[in-house]
Amino acid sequence: MATAALNWYGSLEFLGHSFRVVAPDLRGHGREGRRAPPFSVEGCADDLAGLIGELRLGRAIVVGYSMGGAIAQVLAKRHRDVVKGIVLCATAASFARRVKLRPAVRVAGKLGGTAARKWPQSADQFLRWRIARHDKKVQLQRQRADVLNGGLVARSTIAGAAVGVDEPATSYGGIFSTGGDPYVMDWALAERTMSDLAAFIEAGAELNAYDSSPWLPELEVPTAVLVTTGDNVVAPWRQEAMWALIPGARRYAVDAGHDAAVARPGVFLPVLRDACRELAQED
Repeated sequence: MATAALNWYGSLEFLGHSFRVVAPDLRGHGREGRRAPPFSVEGCADDLAGLIGELRLGRAIVVGYSMGGAIAQVLAKRHRDVVKGIVLCATAASFARRVKLRPAVRVAGKLGGTAARKWPQSADQFLRWRIARHDKKVQLQRQRADVLNGGLVARSTIAGAAVGVDEPATSYGGIFSTGGDPYVMDWALAERTMSDLAAFIEAGAELNAYDSSPWLPELEVPTAVLVTTGDNVVAPWRQEAMWALIPGARRYAVDAGHDAAVARPGVFLPVLRDACRELAQED
């Protein structure tokens, strides 16, 4: 559910010192979300290949985070000519926990996506309700954790995460920690609610059906894998299994959870930068 801005807000300035950085929204996400075709991993990969060509980037280093990691894998497979290397962060070759349910989940995703497009106002209301419910749940979890830790949980502001990457920040309720800045809180909420609920439903079904393990051993693209060792969304063992499938892939460990890009920029970003630099030096 993250737009490019929401996921990479604290990363762009830091990475921009070493690279030209382009952070596109995937189809269904962001301001043009409701005008996009139905979501698919292959469709997103083709979209990105077209964007790389349109911007004349040549052969780009493609960084894929979580769902973006699946899309980066498919992009490298389908459009090898525009990819110099891929960096796969907090992602896997397969995401389904119950493989037998894949066909049913895919059908449910198509039906849910169709319904969300048919009744867009109801879909928007449901999306806002679901986000508010999620945020309240995470806030309660955070408060309980604070109590268990004696209330001594360090939090940085989003400005600190964006400018000074030496200090860790925390995500709060799925929104960046803002030190109580209402403007940034409102911006983050708007970023999440401007996307298309239909795309989120379809993306969930697509990821459930995704499995690159049969063809990853044949992927001849320089690859770096950033394993988020504290991840409770994409289990570290899944990330390690993906890394083991890719010939010659470099492995980097990041001591953080699934929200490493926004919650632990001081830990995550230097590793990401170094991985990109090594791939940039590949012949």
